[in-house]
Amino acid sequence: MRPPRCLVLAVTSAIISALLSALGPQAAARPYGLVRDPGFEQQNSRTVSGAWQGEGPDYKGIDIGLGYHKTGRNNAFIRTSSRKWNAIKQQVTVKRQTVYYLTGWVRTSGNFTSGYFGARGADGRTIVQKNFGKVVTNGAYQYVQMAFNSGNHTQVTLYAGYIAPGRDSWVQIDDIDLADTPYTNWAGYVVPSSPANAAPRAVTAVWTQPAFTCQDDPSNHVGVWVGLDGLDTSETESLVQVGTHAACRRHDLYPQHRAFWEVIDAGRDSNAQTIPMEVEAGDRISASVVRSSADPTAYILTIDNLDRPEQRRTLTKRASAARSESAEIIVERPTVKPFGATWPRPLNVSFSYVTVDGAPLSSYDTLAMRGRQDDKGIIYAPSPAVTDSGGYSNFTLSSHAG
Repeated sequence: MRPPRCLVLAVTSAIISALLSALGPQAAARPYGLVRDPGFEQQNSRTVSGAWQGEGPDYKGIDIGLGYHKTGRNNAFIRTSSRKWNAIKQQVTVKRQTVYYLTGWVRTSGNFTSGYFGARGADGRTIVQKNFGKVVTNGAYQYVQMAFNSGNHTQVTLYAGYIAPGRDSWVQIDDIDLADTPYTNWAGYVVPSSPANAAPRAVTAVWTQPAFTCQDDPSNHVGVWVGLDGLDTSETESLVQVGTHAACRRHDLYPQHRAFWEVIDAGRDSNAQTIPMEVEAGDRISASVVRSSADPTAYILTIDNLDRPEQRRTLTKRASAARSESAEIIVERPTVKPFGATWPRPLNVSFSYVTVDGAPLSSYDTLAMRGRQDDKGIIYAPSPAVTDSGGYSNFTLSSHAG
């Protein structure tokens, strides 16, 4: 995904302008590399071609600009009323004895549970496989992810397909990703639409604004935010987010803290926009993003500094392409040009009153996102033990040696 989750520091109008031009796009998930044409955007006809192939006897192809995609313009599809196996597949070169992370998005007609996403070796034997089918929220894409060791294989075949139930049925496939790192520039928890989770419409959290110095590294930056729809690996993904950003400037002893909002709509980025409110290290910040029931293209963003009176801000923003198929509670290392950015060490961010659609994280299958500062060998990860209290969740994200 190229979710450019860029955050901005507001100090003066001149600095704001300079930072907005300096902040660049930042992938929020593992980068592409092994899968060719991962979003089917290079497909120029209804016939599956290029790196992708069809498997099985029945009707399959490419939807081009028909609005059935997860992101971009295109997606692959299979449609049949037989009882036979059909799939979309691609052969990928891998390294031996290496752990890989396979992810993708599928949407189904909802009348079968015999869909399978996975990888097999050159000998045709399945290495890893996950089941998909009926999703909790009808019509939503569902996220499927797994890890596997390549063993002695140098080639694997990735596939997404299903055994049809003997009546008209279909599956749509988009944004397939394979990478050999579990780390991203995000750390925190994500609730994706899936066979177990409904497509989220609201996310809330309270956190303590992190404190750190700039003495060890003047490029320290960190963003803390909640959002909807940011889990993807496409250059045309969508994301609606609100939160805070702390950034060091050259020669400063301590970072500047600011609130921000940002909307990425099918790859069109508003860039991070400063919200006029007071924020300092140690403040308790409350934030939420809610998709409007009356208008699904409208999102209500709220942020409040609980330790400072009259600081609550509410904004309504539009994202017509956003599907609201994931919810995020995230600490992020943003991209800052031309100097780059690093996560502070040590870093601890305590989250409380976390809900997705009004329920605690324990109500969902969650993804724990982890980040890594490679040059320092530091891992940034949420606590694996999420505690619930009064219908809310609490967890701490912290740094430790990798």
